[in-house]
Amino acid sequence: MPQDSAYIGVGEPVSRVTDALEKKGPMLEFAAMSQGAFTQVVSMAQRGMNPASNVDCARFALAAWKETRERQNLFLAEEFPALQFLACDAVMSRRKRRIVLLVHNVSSKKRWLALSKLGLQRRVDHVLCLSPHSQKVLVEHYGIPREKVSVIYSRVDTAYFQPQPETPLKRQVCAAGAVNRDYGTLIEAATGLDADVKIAADTIWRYSVANKGETQSAMLPPNVEMRSWGSYANLRQLYAESRVVVVPLARPIISGITVALEGMAMGKPVILTRNPYVEGFIEDGVTGFHVEPGNPVALRERLQWLLDHPQEAEAMGRRAREKAERDFSVERYVERILAPFS
Repeated sequence: MPQDSAYIGVGEPVSRVTDALEKKGPMLEFAAMSQGAFTQVVSMAQRGMNPASNVDCARFALAAWKETRERQNLFLAEEFPALQFLACDAVMSRRKRRIVLLVHNVSSKKRWLALSKLGLQRRVDHVLCLSPHSQKVLVEHYGIPREKVSVIYSRVDTAYFQPQPETPLKRQVCAAGAVNRDYGTLIEAATGLDADVKIAADTIWRYSVANKGETQSAMLPPNVEMRSWGSYANLRQLYAESRVVVVPLARPIISGITVALEGMAMGKPVILTRNPYVEGFIEDGVTGFHVEPGNPVALRERLQWLLDHPQEAEAMGRRAREKAERDFSVERYVERILAPFS
């Protein structure tokens, strides 16, 4: 990484970074890259600011621009506050700098309007995205040259999330996450299934809008439990004692990948709702299964098959773990982020 560089983004709270460094929680890229990869790190989370607030994003973007205006190499880690930062840069600076931008949700009209129609993409030297389909959208709909777009996929701490052979397996299926989840389809598929289904319906992103599954709790079948699991340690234990990890998605956007990769790193087969943005993470029939959206019958069939074929399911889980270590470790992810600066 060249000198005179700055990392600007949402980041993580100090407590979470501390936990990661002390191995009390998973290491994500912010903690890894804030330990020396960049000359300067400017983070909303570490300033107690809310990325869901337009006011906070604007305030932070202006402050971050002022604090980093002498830096020549910039990594903008999230669309918001990155878009506001780019607007500040367009208005207040004529000096060309090397800017790398990570875009998560390329299907968003707000991102498209800001980057394509308002021309903020002209301030950016290289764009990073999370899947081949995202790259296609950025090229064909945003008009960004293909050579300026790289796919970096996503990441998981394969040391924190790893198989725990000492943990007794239950006849149990688990799911996790709250953003863009189709838990209605999973609950329908689980009704009458000869296994327990545990749904950790919460998220580490406090500004996300959770699926309101708690309002359905009174209507859940007796084999389904939906609640918060409270901590990474508890979530890791839930993965460890389950035979299958399910990620049922609602809309076709890039989401659910964190949970899918955590399940893979734990050595579990993963069932993931098919959508073009998440292809490339699960190898259908090899490390898990894709199922069509909103199809409880197909989901139930896959769940039943994995429960009834434990040896095949364990082999899938082993291959999933191998793929997570090879392709999706935090170290590999950081390498892909830093590559445009070399």
